Amino acid sequence: MGRRLTKVAVLVVLAALLASLPGLAACGEDKDKGKNQVIVGWLWDLTGRASSAVIQMYEGFRDYITVAEREDPIEGVEIKFITYDTRSDASRVTPGYVWLKGKRITLVSSAPHDGETLMSQIEADEIPYFGVSSVLGGLKSEWFFHVYGPPESQVEVEMHWIMDTWEGTEKPKVGFAGLAGIPYYEGQRDMVIEVASDYPEKFEWLGAQMAPTTTTSWVAEIDKLEDADFIFVGMSGPPLASFVSEARARGYPNKFIGPMESFWAFWELVMARTLQDELHGCISVNYEPWWDDDVPFIAEIKAHNEEFLSPAEIESVMISTGRISGWAGGTLLYDAVKRAVDKVGAENVDSLALKEALAETDMEMISQGFGNDWKLTSVNCFAYTLRLYEYQPATDTWDAISDVWYTPPTLAG
Repeated sequence: MGRRLTKVAVLVVLAALLASLPGLAACGEDKDKGKNQVIVGWLWDLTGRASSAVIQMYEGFRDYITVAEREDPIEGVEIKFITYDTRSDASRVTPGYVWLKGKRITLVSSAPHDGETLMSQIEADEIPYFGVSSVLGGLKSEWFFHVYGPPESQVEVEMHWIMDTWEGTEKPKVGFAGLAGIPYYEGQRDMVIEVASDYPEKFEWLGAQMAPTTTTSWVAEIDKLEDADFIFVGMSGPPLASFVSEARARGYPNKFIGPMESFWAFWELVMARTLQDELHGCISVNYEPWWDDDVPFIAEIKAHNEEFLSPAEIESVMISTGRISGWAGGTLLYDAVKRAVDKVGAENVDSLALKEALAETDMEMISQGFGNDWKLTSVNCFAYTLRLYEYQPATDTWDAISDVWYTPPTLAG
């Protein structure tokens, strides 16, 4: 592991184990003398289906704050994390939130669909919710803040991109494959269906194939979508990797298309299951720049990686978007805490002060490589513009295939 951050991965695993046992402390419970604590309740999957991406995001989040506290410390305040492992199990979300609330958290972060489940409780408790991604339903609350817009808006843009760029003599055939019973993925499915229904002259809809979260074989679903020109993939982790692998093993030439929370978040798993040359036609739309982009935001993360991570670790983290998303979350949160201290004083920073600071965020990010500056408009997500990328097996890169950043109709306000 890297020099100063050697303990990060160990802390993640340890926290995942401790968090399942109420009464045992996760990281961040000892208050430094004389400092007020901003406590982040991290209510995420640390050992389940989505854990590979979540852990990298967590490390990126923590790494940014570690660097910022070293280079630009906030006098009188420390930012601490307490974790609770949901294991991608919906039955653990509410008990986990209650347990974290008992630890006097200042704000809470979770998977977006879990946040939507907890919305009424979070609003009643007046604890700010700070998410990385979001869902459309989570954009309605004044207590909810998100770095990025929802995946529904991502697939909305992808459907419009297909309409704008399709050159075939017949309508493109579009289908959807996803995980059943999870609103996060069902929302993506519903958006694809909505756009296809609004433009019946532009698409031939082949239907949606939804499977349980425990699915490891996709024979039936893949066969039903064999003729699709584009298959939207609304899934994560091992199911995503096995779906792509099995489709390519059967020689199907479909293009796979989906949000950044699918391919970019779990690309390492996908590559481990499928030969690189067979990963042609994978398209992702994204609120953030990618490792191959020559922009200041990515250069900053790369410089950090070079200083603290081994070459093998760098190779691993640069296959997926977890650290980029985490670094973005840390950037935004640290800025909000710093402004809250300036406004009310270190000793008075609490949930309300942090909520107000997040709402007043105004950060110049276009120059850093994003499509818009971070300032709330009519929706409570900060990065809401999107660009499309396609994986190129020959160069092992994700290359931008849109020259502009799109604002989704659902987020246009």
